[in-house]
Amino acid sequence: MKRYILIPFLFILTSCVKQPPLPTDHYYRLPALQGINTDKEIIDSISVINFQADGLYRERAILYSENEVEIKQYHYHHWVDSPNRLLQEYLAERLRLSNISKVVLTTFEGNSNLIIKGKIKAFEQKRLSSKNSAFVSIEFRVDRNNESQPILYKQYTQVVDSEDSSVTSAISAFGIAVNSIYESFYNDLKETIALQ
Repeated sequence: MKRYILIPFLFILTSCVKQPPLPTDHYYRLPALQGINTDKEIIDSISVINFQADGLYRERAILYSENEVEIKQYHYHHWVDSPNRLLQEYLAERLRLSNISKVVLTTFEGNSNLIIKGKIKAFEQKRLSSKNSAFVSIEFRVDRNNESQPILYKQYTQVVDSEDSSVTSAISAFGIAVNSIYESFYNDLKETIALQ
């Protein structure tokens, strides 16, 4: 009989024990674009199509690797949007700020002069020995509307060291890497359009 009385008492006692709080989710965006030089308008309209990404690069969790083989996801650390949307919107904003085109869309309505497609090849934090860095690689294809061959097709890669191993430091390094890639792509795009 005493045993049956003890069981509910133990249940009540264990349910009153405080559980540690669950970790908080953290969400990150790329740093704001700065120092964008404005150019004269050289094309009427550009469509930046939603970037392609394979596997883990489509998910919002921030990725990292500690060797050349395995990629892991941070728990509780996420991008505010999927990397393919995040990078698409960031490029569209970069193009808008430059004034290269009258209209920059993030959809394709069928009448844009240029269609830009991107594919994420790498977008992760590298944590190798004592060195931490952001590793970003994006492949771009630019087509003129109603033409079958691309006018620009190139992959851009940047590795930018971060100050420490923290996620916030990695986000700053991601921002620098993406800005550098977009600056190189923009210069190539401008040169390509001028030669057409």
